[in-house]
Amino acid sequence: MGRFGLIMIAISLCTLPVGAVPAARIAQNDSDASKTGEQSEPPVAQAPILPANSPEQIRKAQIELRRLDCLKGRIDGKLGNQTRQALNKFWASAKQPIVDDANITDELIANLAERGDNFCRPPRPFFGFGGRTLPPLFAPGARPGSIPPAAAQPVAPDVPH
Repeated sequence: MGRFGLIMIAISLCTLPVGAVPAARIAQNDSDASKTGEQSEPPVAQAPILPANSPEQIRKAQIELRRLDCLKGRIDGKLGNQTRQALNKFWASAKQPIVDDANITDELIANLAERGDNFCRPPRPFFGFGGRTLPPLFAPGARPGSIPPAAAQPVAPDVPH
């Protein structure tokens, strides 16, 4: 075995596998750091809370409303009539009361983001042929092979005059 092989064996024997340090020991190290005033991790920076109806929030809401197929207009960061109509369409689809004075907040944007794509699109019939609906084949009282009353009337024979 060469020198390189011996070095690799020594390194593999000296390193600890994942999970080799007990969780109690890790917790003890964290408590020791808190006693000395040291921080083990830097504080996590939180995203700033934006005021209601800010252009950034309106733009985020418009993107979500477009994804939900509620908004047909432009994404411009302005709370105009099209955005208000899209919000009303969303609230109607969500079976929530329609609000006259719309406030675009982080909570509303999160509510929009929870919904699936095309949320505002009206449901389509499962079967359809050119916009016509067909009579049900298994309607109550229907018999197989029966002729509808409108088609059951006899046709007058052609009589020469």
